[in-house]
Amino acid sequence: MTVDRDRELRSRFTGTVAGSFAIGVDSRGTTTCTACGRTLGAGDRVRVSCLEYEGHTWELLEIACPDQLGATVAETMGVRAAEQAVIEATLEPTGYHDPFGEFHPNVLTLGAVAIIDRSAASEGYE
Repeated sequence: MTVDRDRELRSRFTGTVAGSFAIGVDSRGTTTCTACGRTLGAGDRVRVSCLEYEGHTWELLEIACPDQLGATVAETMGVRAAEQAVIEATLEPTGYHDPFGEFHPNVLTLGAVAIIDRSAASEGYE
């Protein structure tokens, strides 16, 4: 892992909404651990598996209690021909503005991001 790429990814994921097509987000300021079903909220530390989609955007695949999700790309989602990462973060109640400009004050975002593991797209071809 390079320090510069880790720094880039920490910056990229900091402030990201803790939800995606695969992960439900609600307006009450909670989300659900995709592994055990526990309700997660502001201040909870989580582990998240992430996949870069077609080289231009990142998708959060799973969000879970840290002890419920593997610590490596290989054990969490298998190495693919795409950039992937496993991160840990703290859920923060910062809200976000949607693409239409509406503010959603209770939506959780990711903060205090740490890169646990990652793999480059080229590793999926090995």
